[in-house]
Amino acid sequence: MSNSSYPKPLAKEKKRTIWDKCGIKMKKQECRERTQRQLAEALEFYLQKEPLEKITVRELIEKVGINRKTFYYYFPDIYGLLEWMVTQESQRLIFEIQNQEDYENSLALVFDSIEKNRHFVNCVYDSMGRDALVRFLNKDFRKVISWAMEKGMEDVLKRNGGKITETSNPLGIEQKFLDTLVDSYIASIAQILLLYLQKKSPFNKQECIRFILRYLQSTIPAALEEFAK
Repeated sequence: MSNSSYPKPLAKEKKRTIWDKCGIKMKKQECRERTQRQLAEALEFYLQKEPLEKITVRELIEKVGINRKTFYYYFPDIYGLLEWMVTQESQRLIFEIQNQEDYENSLALVFDSIEKNRHFVNCVYDSMGRDALVRFLNKDFRKVISWAMEKGMEDVLKRNGGKITETSNPLGIEQKFLDTLVDSYIASIAQILLLYLQKKSPFNKQECIRFILRYLQSTIPAALEEFAK
């Protein structure tokens, strides 16, 4: 009897990995991003049901369909996942802000995004504190304030008969003063926004935006003139 008549031994099943589940043709980076997004969506789902401190890694991995080891490969804990979500939203918003024509439209865009994600932003504040929320808003508002600063410098130059140039600091103000001014405006706006998010503000969204615009337009030129002396 020939050897071909004997049944062939079963091949040992290869252990499946997270890369196998994502598909052979999918690159590792694509798989990483997909898994991270799925975990973020799972966390958003459970945040609608319970506070962050009651959500477990087990709930998230069961919903996504991965193991615990895979979760910790990407994130140190649930707070690390939340921080990643904050960073992703901030980067998305900055990209949209850069496509706006002026800081007034940019400010409205920031408020629209925060209004849309009000529950999530409140979760960031409740779980990670005010400092984390300010960090979340810092990059978004820094671009807005920088634009307002440029407009303020143009206004100061026009009032004093100066010539508007292409330089980003035509008044020659020391950078440390400019940076501190920007930080102080960001902190002030963050406080206004925090009151709005907690529904403790006397203003609705449009009134908040108008208040901030008037605040920037009326105080930035005066501050720039003072530090240009």
